[in-house]
Amino acid sequence: MELSPRSMIGAKALYIRLKYTLLQVIARSGFLSAAYYSFLSTAYSRERRAVAAGLLDHLKRLKTSASFFNLRRNIHRIEKGLVMPERRPVFALEYIGETVTYYLQCLDSCTSPIDRRELGWATDILRTYFDTCAAHPIIDEQRARFLAIESADAGTAVPYLRGDQPCPVTAEELLALVQRRKSVRVYLDKPVPRELIDQALAIASFAPSSCNRQPTIYRLYDDPELVRELSLYPLGTAGFADNIPMICAVTGDLSAYFYERDRHSIYVDGCLSAMLFMLALETVGLASCPLNWPEVNSLDRKLEKRLGLPPHERAIMFMAIGYADPQGRVAYSEKKSLDQLRSYNWINSA
Repeated sequence: MELSPRSMIGAKALYIRLKYTLLQVIARSGFLSAAYYSFLSTAYSRERRAVAAGLLDHLKRLKTSASFFNLRRNIHRIEKGLVMPERRPVFALEYIGETVTYYLQCLDSCTSPIDRRELGWATDILRTYFDTCAAHPIIDEQRARFLAIESADAGTAVPYLRGDQPCPVTAEELLALVQRRKSVRVYLDKPVPRELIDQALAIASFAPSSCNRQPTIYRLYDDPELVRELSLYPLGTAGFADNIPMICAVTGDLSAYFYERDRHSIYVDGCLSAMLFMLALETVGLASCPLNWPEVNSLDRKLEKRLGLPPHERAIMFMAIGYADPQGRVAYSEKKSLDQLRSYNWINSA
């Protein structure tokens, strides 16, 4: 039996009152909150499992194979040390040994041009580090390990002067681009060229990420049957799910991290990358619409099974992609004012 609109409003009001009463109790205590979400609510159960699976996979790779995630992280840490305005003569003592070990392991397992390019960057940074640092027993030992195998010519993937050249894009041009980018829900019945997607992704690859781990994965689907099926997975496609030429599942790899504290990094890094990707799509003539992926256990299970996602890979969002229909409308979507968005030097003085 379907509820009438009036009954639905009443049911929602009752839910709000009960939830409010409950939260007044559990929100005051970390223990009660933990107990509630452990025994009475499953809202976070999939996230907990994914975090644990990511840590397990991370540690498994440390024990059994090379880890480009760890190499990338530590090389970036060294790189940050090299660009400090007052560079210390000795730094990275606590992790230079493991960094050289990661480097040697990745060097032994390098099989693809992509891996070789990344190793070239690591080689250049390590060479610069050992050329720069003063003598120290730990550094001297690791320098010897590195030089025993490193023989490539010097590269250019090292910190460089930013320079004072003016930005090639003006604020007015960037504003015009972001104002042009609107969530499009009416697309032409026209295939999306993969070369244009790759061109936009090459731009998105420059998005910043925590310690340069780059945990974001773009799973793209242009087979019409798969697009029709997957367009019904995320929320927010009602009314236009059958008009999407290409759909993308943006996911994050939790096995990139060693600590539970980093579990939200996939969402921060994923959104930084996705925003850059959507802007890049505009520059190659394509339009997009980010699609909500809520934390619903049944949806997560369904997606994990259908796409064959490992337990440590989490969906961040979906995205519809295609050629915008010039006759289709887009929402105006008034934005917040600056006064609503920002504050300067505000602190709690109580």
